[in-house]
Amino acid sequence: MSAGTITVVVKTVNVTFPLECLAGETRTTPNQIGVSGAEKPTVGVTAPSEVH
Repeated sequence: MSAGTITVVVKTVNVTFPLECLAGETRTTPNQIGVSGAEKPTVGVTAPSEVH
């Protein structure tokens, strides 16, 4: 709905990166990280309430 930034966190491998969102647009942004030794990684996403 509104422009803003969401933050993606992969806690098990200590990776965090922001993704910029544009108002009124829907898009797909592929991201890939290569890790070894991580089991069952958990991904969390946070964003302001107006960005969804």
